[in-house]
Amino acid sequence: MTKFEEMIFKKHRILAIAPHYHESYASVIYTPQEEFYSIHHVKKNMETYCLLNGSSLDGRKSSSRKRFNDVKNPSILISELDGIAAFQVPGAERLDTIWITDVVNVFIESLPNNHTEITLSNRVKLTTPLASNLVDKRIEKALRLLHETAFIYIRNKFIINITNDINPKE
Repeated sequence: MTKFEEMIFKKHRILAIAPHYHESYASVIYTPQEEFYSIHHVKKNMETYCLLNGSSLDGRKSSSRKRFNDVKNPSILISELDGIAAFQVPGAERLDTIWITDVVNVFIESLPNNHTEITLSNRVKLTTPLASNLVDKRIEKALRLLHETAFIYIRNKFIINITNDINPKE
């Protein structure tokens, strides 16, 4: 884990991590306020982001595959507490993937040749060579993860609060 990326993930809300091959950079991390360029590839940055939230990227993928029979390119839940889920789409050059965590506010638009333009909440536009209906399905899977775990979290919090009200700690 590098300190630069770790600081970004701790201090900012991440919208997406995308490939950006230019000079010494390998990826770009999008936040609502600005873009941060990283020397690490998308997968390494996602691994760091996931580890800072308690589990590895491979562990989160495995969990999604088991829970939802999502064989290929599963959406993942990064943080139940903060309500962060992510889905992946191929990058424009198909060399690397784009991970989008701005699941609730993302907007998609169909382009010619089965490409899709994905607009993040900060108005950054990313292009993927994936049809819009397939991108929409990946968004739905990520939203399903968020909604399922949010209900469980809220229900457990509610039960803990009721229990504390009945049996207050002294």
